[in-house]
Parts: sequence; C-alpha cells; structure tokens
Amino acid sequence: MSVFKAYDIRGVVDRELTMELVEKIGYAISKFFGGGDIIVGMDVRTHSFRIAEALARGLLSGGDVIFIGTSTTPVTHYASYELQRPAVMITASHNPPEYNGMKIMKSGGLDLESQEIQRLATMLEGPPAEKRGVVRVADALSRYMDYMSGRFGELGLSAGFDPANAAGVVLKPLLKKVFQKVVAINDVPDGRFPAHLPDPEKAENLQQLRALVKENNLDVGIALDGDCDRVGLVTARGEIFRPEKIVYALLNYLAKPGDVVVLDVTMPLYLEKVAEERGVKVVRQRVGHSFQKPTAVKYNALFWAEYSGHIGFREHNYFDDGIYAALKLLATLGDAGVTMDEVLEKAPKVYEERVDIRATDPRRAVEEAKKRAANLEFHELDGLDIRTKDGRVLIRPSNTEPVIRVKIESNTKDGFDRLKSLVAQLLP
Repeated sequence: MSVFKAYDIRGVVDRELTMELVEKIGYAISKFFGGGDIIVGMDVRTHSFRIAEALARGLLSGGDVIFIGTSTTPVTHYASYELQRPAVMITASHNPPEYNGMKIMKSGGLDLESQEIQRLATMLEGPPAEKRGVVRVADALSRYMDYMSGRFGELGLSAGFDPANAAGVVLKPLLKKVFQKVVAINDVPDGRFPAHLPDPEKAENLQQLRALVKENNLDVGIALDGDCDRVGLVTARGEIFRPEKIVYALLNYLAKPGDVVVLDVTMPLYLEKVAEERGVKVVRQRVGHSFQKPTAVKYNALFWAEYSGHIGFREHNYFDDGIYAALKLLATLGDAGVTMDEVLEKAPKVYEERVDIRATDPRRAVEEAKKRAANLEFHELDGLDIRTKDGRVLIRPSNTEPVIRVKIESNTKDGFDRLKSLVAQLLP
C-alpha cells in the first residue's frame, strides 16, 4: 500500500515508510517548491526525530531547513503563515505508535491538495551527495501561544486537559493562560501512548477525561488527537460534546444570515435544516482537509468542519486547530450566556453510530456494497451515501487506514436498528 494518501503521507515506519524513502521524499519536496527554505516540525512519536533527520538530508539539497522542534500541526501551520515558507509536519495523527508520516503545507500554511500529493509521489529520486543548505532552529511555539492568548484572553473557566501523551503536551502553558484552572492528565510526552490512543473521536478515549471533569467540578474537558488538529470536548456534566454539536452551536450563536459553512459528507443531515432556518448555506464536501479547506476558501466560508473533529475558521486562515476550535466555541457560548450542557438539551436527538470495518481492499468492498444497493436511493460525493425513510447510511473507504468507515444516522431507534440490518446486508 502506498504511503501517499489522499491528503498526507503515512505508513508503518521501517516497513512502508523507510528512511531511504523519507530522504527521497525530502528531495522531492525541495524540488516541488523550487528549493529554498522549508519549515519542519514533528510530533512526539518515538521515530519522529529519526524521520526529521532523514527528511532534512533530502531537503538540504535545495535550501535551508527551519526546524521548529516538537510541535503540533496547527503550530506548524502558523509558522508557515508567519514566515511565508512551505512546511512539513512529521506526524501520523491518531494512528497507532508504529505509524508515522508527513503533512505538507504550501507557503502560508494551506495543505497540499490531493492531486499535488500524487504529483509529489512521481518526483521521487535519491538526492545528490552535495548539500546546499543548513539547519536553522526557530521558536514557533512561543509566538503561537502569544497569538492565541492574545486573541482569546482569559475565559474565566476551569478546564480538564488530556493530550494523550502526544504533541498536545506542549500546549499546557497556553491553557494555563486562558483558563482560570487547568487539571491535566496524560501530559508527559510518550510516543507509545500508554494511556490510550490520541483519537478523541472514539468515546473510549474520553473516559478518563469525563471522570476528571466530574471529579474536579470543571467547566469543560478538552482532548486532542496526536498532532492537535482535531478536538474532543466534554461538558461540565461529563457528557461528550461531539463535533457536530460544535457545528450546531456555531450555527445558532455565531453564524449570520448569508454565511456559508462547509461540512464533510459525514456530518448529520439535521444540520442542513438548522442552517436553512438561520439563512446559512451549507456546502458539502468530501472528507479530508485537502478537500475541505480549498472549498472553504472558494466560498469564503465562515468555517469548515468534519465529523472527526477537524474544524477551521476563516479568521484563523482555515487552519484545522483543535485548541482554537475549543476556545472559539467556549468564547462564543460565553458571549451568548449558554453552556455546552444547555446546547445538548436543545439539540435534536439523533441516533447515530460510526463503525470501522477492516478490509483488505476497502474500495473494492464499497463497490460491492454499491452493487447490492442498486435498488436504493444513494449519492456518491464521497463513498456510498444511502438514503431511506429511516435516515441514511454512509459507507466509504478510509483515506488513512485499511478500513471501511460506516456512518449510520436516524431520528428514531427503530429506524436506526433497521439501518444497522441494512449495513449487515450490504457488507456481509
């Protein structure tokens, strides 16, 4: 399986993502951007520094490396924007510890689009022995935290924080600036992720945070994925505040008539009705930041959001930034005098579930499901989006893992059960 995915580079280290390949990728990146300086940041995975060294050997053939050290993807976005240089973030996000990869950004911080990543894959070759550049070190993290604390000030809230031993550990000083009280767990960097995987989309990874918030009577719990571009939230009552509820709250308390919002295909259908009632236009797009961000730019959208917790705002250059999304939501609700628990009480009740099914060939499996669904109504913006009177089933191949992602949603429990039975027929 190729390490060049739809919107980043990712694979098992030393099996799929070898140091020889990383060096070639570095040289290809240098050629892609016409030489010159490239910013490099990295997460806390055990092999990230080794990958940084191999990447630099390729990059130095064309120019200097500006190394910002242990970082987050949003910090790397910010550095790229501030310095107006291309950047590479070494990370495999939420994947298990044996994985690593790279997210590549153009000068200014916007990610390479899917077709550009595939073009990069055609440029691989060994770098020349002679190196032209040097490695320079820059402190992007401090400048990012100053920028963030200056934008949001002091929120007057208490927060629980679970960075899952991943890159988010570097952001604890920022949270101490904007919250009156911070209680943190799993805040020591450990690329083996001993507490749980850094994936706040999965409820089991939020159980420690839920307990922490309730035991300490905190106002909010914040969890981040491995590179901090996704967020998971917990309310004061210990309830999980899903990303679609973030969108629901932003539609109610931030968006204005005439605004445009870009949502991925997996976001619940009820959000379109909520947006329509408020005079807001929803544009649907494929899953993946390399699809979402250009669409948001095209429509000058207020924000874009994915079911997995990626959210980017126009005012923040559309960078998907988990901490920014959390602080923006909390500031918006604070201005409106509403709590997250009150938002949950008002939000439509939807029965939904997302299931990952491992498959040797996910795309072929989805095509087989499409044949079995021939007599049903469906759309194909991203995978197989089946609509029935009970709700919908979305079946799509993952862009990052060998799995089929299945999303089921219905307004009733009976309808949800019937849709689960339908999935069993389509994916036997």
